[in-house]
Amino acid sequence: MATIALLAASLSVASATPVQAAEEATRPFGSHLVELAPGAALPPRGEAAADADTASAYSAWKSRYVKAGCGTDRYYVDASTSTASMVVSEGQGYGMVITALMAGEDPAARTVFDGLYRYVDDHPSEVDPALMAWHQGADCASIPGDAGSATDGDLDVAFGLLLADTQWGSTGAVDYLAEATTMIEAIERSDFNPQTHLPLLGDWPAPGDAFWFATRTSDLMIDHFRAFADATGDSFWTDAIAASGALVTTLQGSYSPATGLLPDFVVDTDTTPRPAPPQFLESAFDGDFSWNACRTPWRLAAGALVAGDPASLAAADRMRDWVVQATAADPAAVRAGYRLDGTPLVSYGDLAFLAPMAAVAAPHLDAQEWVDRAWSSLRTAPSGGYYADSIRLQVMLLVSNNSWLPAAHAATGVERIGGADRFAVSAAVSAANFAPATATVYVASGEVFPDALSASAAAGAAGGPVVLVRKNEIPPPVAAELGRLQPHRIVVLGGENTVSAAVATRLRDYAVTVDRIGGADRFAVSAAISADAFDPGLKLVYVASGEVFPDALAGSAAAGHEDAPVLLVRKDGIPTPVANELARLDPDGIVLLGGVNSVSTTTRDALAGMAPVTRIAGTDRFAVAAAISAGAFEGPAFGTIFVASGQNYPDALSGAAAAIGRAAPVLLVTRDTVPAAVAAELDRLAPHRIVLLGGPNSVSDAVAATLAAHLSP
Repeated sequence: MATIALLAASLSVASATPVQAAEEATRPFGSHLVELAPGAALPPRGEAAADADTASAYSAWKSRYVKAGCGTDRYYVDASTSTASMVVSEGQGYGMVITALMAGEDPAARTVFDGLYRYVDDHPSEVDPALMAWHQGADCASIPGDAGSATDGDLDVAFGLLLADTQWGSTGAVDYLAEATTMIEAIERSDFNPQTHLPLLGDWPAPGDAFWFATRTSDLMIDHFRAFADATGDSFWTDAIAASGALVTTLQGSYSPATGLLPDFVVDTDTTPRPAPPQFLESAFDGDFSWNACRTPWRLAAGALVAGDPASLAAADRMRDWVVQATAADPAAVRAGYRLDGTPLVSYGDLAFLAPMAAVAAPHLDAQEWVDRAWSSLRTAPSGGYYADSIRLQVMLLVSNNSWLPAAHAATGVERIGGADRFAVSAAVSAANFAPATATVYVASGEVFPDALSASAAAGAAGGPVVLVRKNEIPPPVAAELGRLQPHRIVVLGGENTVSAAVATRLRDYAVTVDRIGGADRFAVSAAISADAFDPGLKLVYVASGEVFPDALAGSAAAGHEDAPVLLVRKDGIPTPVANELARLDPDGIVLLGGVNSVSTTTRDALAGMAPVTRIAGTDRFAVAAAISAGAFEGPAFGTIFVASGQNYPDALSGAAAAIGRAAPVLLVTRDTVPAAVAAELDRLAPHRIVLLGGPNSVSDAVAATLAAHLSP
């Protein structure tokens, strides 16, 4: 552990130190400059509300557990409500990670962070002094003979230092990058088994003892290992990622194939790994999913969401599938411990188990309902003590999209998603925005638009993409993307005159179930799509012309944002299937897209007989798209928006489904201009990132350059 200029220690609690003058955080809390992996669930209750919930949880956590003391300019996380010690290295690590991520929200974040690290530096391990002794008592002193390290605490401390280097740079009182590098070297040297590339329990196990080939599953922090690899260039950490993923896969396959649950501890990691026997280290439940392993769903979710690790995603998905089924989709039914076969160990729950199970579903938009329900519990549950509250807060940071890898690039600028043709573009849009094992994929014709106009909103409700095919062919880029996604269900839109029976048959190679939604015409198809995807009692239904495409496509992203379908009407009438579907849905309101040249006053009045109608109109399709965005999306400092051609439909069709997954609007441009209404809406939104759909033949490079001028500084 590197030297910091130490001031005289004091056992009395020091007064809070002034906030140091420091550089502004480069990734302030709530900026969402780094996006989670494609296909992630949206922040519950909306981005702003999720940020507010998380900030409130942080304020409560900090007031309860972050204490000034044990020396001047020192801070520690008080763990005494959950452990027999006043301080544990795990808590210091939690505190450093949390405080670095909360910079920008908490003006004292850097001062507190540095104080937490000074405390760490004051308490070296008696085995490897570059690491931290795992616990201290009320006298602020480590316990001789029991002052080795704990790997989880060391990992979080080092990761926190890398976060701090990204947030503030390393030219202040603490050289964060140098300290992180020193600690990462020590972790590799003393906290990892050199043969298995797996974490040890700390720096104290030795070759030949009962703990040398053992590990704690909650220490398999693949996002941390990725950060260490990025910071050091050391291939050891890529080996650690591979070894950790292989161990999880082995354990789930051999001991928990139906649940995916992992044990607290694992032994025999050099040969055939197995759950630890009772009383191996801590309790009779050392081989069960108990108070250590309860963190593994969160750690796996972080590996998937922050590091984009496919093994973590697959392991998290297995746990998610089990917990949703086992609890009948009620997060409050999660119990505080299980056998690996899913048998509860106790009859009560605890936040330390519930919170990670909220995170485990977050890699998938199609699990939004579970994430939202679990979030409701997280934001309202009373304090559960240091351990549960610290886990809860870190899960909230992850699920609200406020966690990131130190080396990850901020999602800023204009990014084009193009391809050789509309089919390749649809595959590329899907690949950039949806994760493997997405539950449902919609397949539409890329040759005619009517059947597909309602698809994007329905796909958004299912948390899946829309990809395009020819009538008689699955284009190779689309086939490759379907192979990557491996969906459970494919929904084919339109009859056999649009997508042939032969193509529908070939789609069965990629999904368990292939369903077709057809109808006598585009209006009947839109009603059938809605009936398949939406339940009655909706707040809103969007209605657009089925005779022209722009309004429906621009409206799809807004409709998806409001959990609403898009139904199609004629200019001068409501087709019977659509009228019937509106009656079934019984919405509180109808949003009618386009002016009287698209949908007449007569049709508007007929709709008003079913529910109150709000018309969104404009001088042209571009102005309508801008008005739709203004009505549905708050600004400024918006994260990501999507821009597509308003002169042809395919790119916007695929892009709208992706936009729904990002809670983003779709704006329309011409090939060579940004219409004035769209420019004004861009300025209102002030996005950090613009995703431009289609190649230069659809939207020119000159327009891309113009769009860049509307990005938030």
